[in-house]
Amino acid sequence: MTDSTIDKDKLQRPQEGAKPSADSHIKEVDDVIIQVTQVFCHNGHNLLINTDELFDGAPGISLLVSDGTSSGEVILSPFHGDHRRFGKTNFAAGTEITVSCPVCKEELKQLSSCSCEDKGKLLKLYLNSELNEANLVGLCNIWGCHRSKVIDQAELLSAYIQD
Repeated sequence: MTDSTIDKDKLQRPQEGAKPSADSHIKEVDDVIIQVTQVFCHNGHNLLINTDELFDGAPGISLLVSDGTSSGEVILSPFHGDHRRFGKTNFAAGTEITVSCPVCKEELKQLSSCSCEDKGKLLKLYLNSELNEANLVGLCNIWGCHRSKVIDQAELLSAYIQD
């Protein structure tokens, strides 16, 4: 992200040599931890709104999910590669779900197809309030699929693929 899209008041750097605690679910890959510190729907609503359910001290990403029969809020870990979630989590693996913003209730827009299944779609979550397509998180709409992407300045920053 460019300097203008970074909220420097919220920017925190770990202390030199600091590592996630032994009981943390955060993955460190090549000394890098990717944490989403702000994320927006296509209408500009910040989705880091639930401060009751924290992931290693950080707020998660709030979304509305539905399989057409039941629906509710799910809160995803803000750490890329951490599959923890709170809230509505009782869908069967492989279920196609609709994913919406909890504020405006609009379905998230499609980024691309997901390689998990024919019906899998990666949905757009914007990493800045300018809703710049060069800074995105791609999240799959198939329950239990952990394929995701973090794109920063139009370059793939990180991808999580689990076969």
